[in-house]
Amino acid sequence: MPRLNNRAIAELFREMADLLDIQGGEIYRARAFRRVSHIIENLSEPVEEALSFGRLVARRGVGEGTLLRLKQILRTGTCLDLERLRKKMPSGVRELLQIDGLGPKSVRLIYTHLGVGSVAALEAAVLTGRLAKLPRFGAQKAERILDAIHDYRQRVGGRTPLVDALRVGGELVEAIAALPVVHSVELAGSARRRKATVGDLDVLVSTLEPAAVADHFASLPQVQRVLLRGEGRTSVRLLTGQQADLRVLLPDTFGAGLHYFTGSKRHNIAVRIRGNKRRLKISEHGVFTRADERRLAGGAEVDIFAAIGMPYIPPELREDDGELQAAARGRLPRLVEERELVGDLNVHTLASDGKAPVRAMAEAARALGLRYLAITDHSRSPKGKGLDERGLLAQAARVRELDAEIEGLRLLAGVEVEVLPDGELALDLAVLAGLDWVVAGVHHELGQERREMTQRLVTAMETGVVDCIAHPGNRVLGRREPVELDLGRLLAAARRMQVTVEINSRPYRMDLDDSGCRQARDAGVPLVVSSGAHAPDELAQRRFGVYTARRGWLEARHLLNTRPVEALLLRRAERLRKAAVAAAEPSASSPRDPDLPRQLTSPPLSSRLVQRIESWLRQPDDDAEPTDALAELSQNPVLKAFELLMLSRRRPPARVAPARGAGDDQG
Repeated sequence: MPRLNNRAIAELFREMADLLDIQGGEIYRARAFRRVSHIIENLSEPVEEALSFGRLVARRGVGEGTLLRLKQILRTGTCLDLERLRKKMPSGVRELLQIDGLGPKSVRLIYTHLGVGSVAALEAAVLTGRLAKLPRFGAQKAERILDAIHDYRQRVGGRTPLVDALRVGGELVEAIAALPVVHSVELAGSARRRKATVGDLDVLVSTLEPAAVADHFASLPQVQRVLLRGEGRTSVRLLTGQQADLRVLLPDTFGAGLHYFTGSKRHNIAVRIRGNKRRLKISEHGVFTRADERRLAGGAEVDIFAAIGMPYIPPELREDDGELQAAARGRLPRLVEERELVGDLNVHTLASDGKAPVRAMAEAARALGLRYLAITDHSRSPKGKGLDERGLLAQAARVRELDAEIEGLRLLAGVEVEVLPDGELALDLAVLAGLDWVVAGVHHELGQERREMTQRLVTAMETGVVDCIAHPGNRVLGRREPVELDLGRLLAAARRMQVTVEINSRPYRMDLDDSGCRQARDAGVPLVVSSGAHAPDELAQRRFGVYTARRGWLEARHLLNTRPVEALLLRRAERLRKAAVAAAEPSASSPRDPDLPRQLTSPPLSSRLVQRIESWLRQPDDDAEPTDALAELSQNPVLKAFELLMLSRRRPPARVAPARGAGDDQG
């Protein structure tokens, strides 16, 4: 058997301590086992070496009994004391200690009175009401334990966010690649397909010495326990709780194995069916003729696709969702690459919840080769800090000053404005109209019903000042499910209003999701990949948005921020112009008021008149009537308009320079 590392041995001593506590055994003996576990885990050398050179004997708490158990563990992977303790109760009982709120005494009570020996049995005891009847439990504690069971399954038995899977999987790949006998090593499975969450980790290795690689894998410090050791496969439980499977392949079968273990299962079945039609047998070992089992290919992954008459299909598309049909017709998309993103349109600074000033974010963006960067600090919100109108205008002025100083990067003055529950924006529309880029997002009151949440975002878009809807699903991977949303209706409104939708790249968001990306593409709605960065080093997390875009079949042409900044500014200016004209145009039911000057002298103004004045501020030349009426009241009609708005709105706008208010800087 493979040599156990120090952490795995320490875990066996912890298991003995836990089992003693659950069984109500000797308290001091359990403490001694935990002390030994701590000593072993903190050794600066392998246990085997410390034992052979006698360096453990001098340790306080390490006696003859401990030395005997260590020798047994090193020889067999277990010891007699541990096996005796395990036989006294089901293997799943100790796992109950991983449930928050349950200690050894509670677990012993549950096992003794209810015979519960697993997490599944504990869940059943809660749901049937049996647990609540136990002493010191009750209905409220039982409900808390049910929540804790859900959290435990998410933590251990559930799926892991991609960012964590790539980090842990990358460590495994790096450690295995260091072996001289390894030819190739790849992380496969759903991690290679870049799914937002990942189950087990699949590590593929090409080598002529499989036993050596398997031994090395089983002894890595990330490994808690070896679950399975067989020919070609070793499965372990990692310290993170994830399972990792090592697949050892010969070099001439590595390509076939990489295709097979990358999946998905449905994709593999579809490939095999197409192979059958060509009288071929396709498996993880290669491509063979059905008639005489003659091997045709297997060393390179591209050869698997060539055998069925197709070009290479990128891993992100392998979900049996039309990729084989598209490949057969020569219509596979040329998936977007990170290097094609020339701008980032949602980053935050010290002005709201970021961790760096504007200059630091700008310099980091320029170092990454970006050509433009939108500074979009959060607006004020009901429950958090952020910018009000006055603060936003000051921030915009700083951004524009810095834009003139920094060469090679265009800085855009923007904001991520909160969308309130009724769809109203948390900042004055006239102020928002004077910015270069406006992102609108929901961060509070996320429990609205599907129709209300959808209307909330549609109403925000209909203001005409919004360029982009941020992370529309509002999910947090592993912690919060997406909000209820009619994405089809949202996309229809986005297309009508010329609003884009964001793929937020923050690793625990990756929102809009991959299926939503494909739906937006089919609806003709362009998207943007934004980092959502709060610090300079987070700008690089754009790659997680690119992963999502690729899984959504997106090409560079489907993303706005692969285009020059001038294209974005022209798009915004056109939308603002249309919104201003629409607001200014009279309808049959609302003719022009002949006594407009009198209405203007009687604030607060009606909501329709407020909208009309705001539209006039954006495009004064499109409606001459307010110009004449305001001129009767003041020598400076623009300043008079802002004065009236301040008296009429619940959130009065801060003073705005007339040139900005008139929209001169909107591209």
